[in-house]
Amino acid sequence: MSTSHYLVLAVSIAFGFGCSVDRPAWQEDPLAEPQAVSLFGEELFALPDTSGAIAAADSALAASPDDVDLIIAAGRVRRNYWQYRQAMALYTRAIELNPDDWRPYRYRGHRHISTRNFGQAIEDLRLARDLAPLNWDVAYHLGLALFLSGEFEAAAQEYVRCLDLADDESARSAQTEDFRSCSQNADDVESYVSMTEWAVRALRRSGQKEKALDLIRSVDEDLPVQVDIAYYHNLLFYKGIKTADELLILGEDAPYRLETVGFGVANWFLVEGDTTRAVEIMEQIAQHPWWPGFGRLAAEAELARLRKPAAVSG
Repeated sequence: MSTSHYLVLAVSIAFGFGCSVDRPAWQEDPLAEPQAVSLFGEELFALPDTSGAIAAADSALAASPDDVDLIIAAGRVRRNYWQYRQAMALYTRAIELNPDDWRPYRYRGHRHISTRNFGQAIEDLRLARDLAPLNWDVAYHLGLALFLSGEFEAAAQEYVRCLDLADDESARSAQTEDFRSCSQNADDVESYVSMTEWAVRALRRSGQKEKALDLIRSVDEDLPVQVDIAYYHNLLFYKGIKTADELLILGEDAPYRLETVGFGVANWFLVEGDTTRAVEIMEQIAQHPWWPGFGRLAAEAELARLRKPAAVSG
């Protein structure tokens, strides 16, 4: 028996369940059923955890099953394997234990995005914002959920709200090792370019072209971006420095996936009136195997709106 199997057995005993006792929702087999269904009916499945990371997190939780930090940790490790339904069950448990903690609302909201439940994502993330209005991740994911739901003006407002807090003293004092505040937009180039790029997308879609262009003009052409290079290249495309082909024709050593960079290009073409080319790109992205990717989510949502206006409401 492997180490991971021993860990699963230990967790089962500690939680008091075996073959004859119902398991908690987060202990259900994540591979038995799809984690989600795409907006076009494709069943979307989790990945197996062959490393034992989930079993290890569950074993730690079994020793202290009401510890909210351990519950959140057990949920978060599942994200690496797209086991989102099980993660959401854990976040729900964390909320039951401590409804004033912003974190499980933020994480559950993110997972509702992954599973295509955009309306529920907005509800959770608005609750998280009420509890942690200065948090960068809450603003970023709430803006995304609003964008995916077609609420472009509200999405733009949320992104810009956080960008405007970059130099706010309250936001700066809220920054800790465990709390990424909106001051990161001033202090961390990766946070800045990803928030700015989605803000541009939302501003353009909500008809606020001049505000979008002001943001684009403010982006320097030589930022030392490494992690969020796709968003940065999108911004450089909007500035006219990079071409669509440079971003869309990816070699084997490309620093990003098509679903990551491609929707920015498609969204730009869409607002510029080239719907045919935009749809061609989005159709490619919507078939990308990286189904939790924000680009794929956005492509699915946009294509669903184009084909059936009410397809993604709520």
